[in-house]
Amino acid sequence: MTEPGASQPRRHFLGSFGAALAAVGLGLPSLAGGEELLAGTSAASSHDDWMKPLKGKHRQIFHATVAGDAAMLMANNFLDAYTEEFEAKPGEANAVIGIHSGALSLGFNDAAWAKYSLGKGTGVTDPATKEPAAKNIFASGGRLGIEESQKRGIVFLMCNTQLRMRSRAFAAERRVAYETVYGDLKAARLSGMILVPALVVAINRAQEAGFTYARV
Repeated sequence: MTEPGASQPRRHFLGSFGAALAAVGLGLPSLAGGEELLAGTSAASSHDDWMKPLKGKHRQIFHATVAGDAAMLMANNFLDAYTEEFEAKPGEANAVIGIHSGALSLGFNDAAWAKYSLGKGTGVTDPATKEPAAKNIFASGGRLGIEESQKRGIVFLMCNTQLRMRSRAFAAERRVAYETVYGDLKAARLSGMILVPALVVAINRAQEAGFTYARV
């Protein structure tokens, strides 16, 4: 099991959303239309739809930059602690993992890992073969698998800006059209892997809506 590295301090930016969040936390009447969680963001957008079901009092986004299970470890620990130590009821704690940079490979299926040598490119070794992983060893299996984490309600976001950059690099390396590689990788995302325009913006908008932040 990979232990998470040093994380930046959590930052919680409420802004004008503070009063609305306080009202929700106290069980007071919420804003009309079920959009109270997005009240503090700059403008309504379909790109924020992933936030709408997450109505817990305690909501955190984990920013993953390295291919490994550290983000899943932290997100699951977050949920466990709130449930076991703070007696949070189901849905009162929400965890989101945003993948970016080297962690982008977490979001692809086995076929993409084999085709684009993602294990070798990210330095991930398959413990069964002792060779660079030719499949996504983080996709499922065990408590920290992506599939198992999603079943607990943990949401996964993938940065589309990073996906485009990675696609351009692979296209240049293989001398094929960028559009072909981008389309291939986009289609190879694991089930439930939500593509957002830019993770840095998704994090910003999540913080505006009351999420706290931790870098993995």
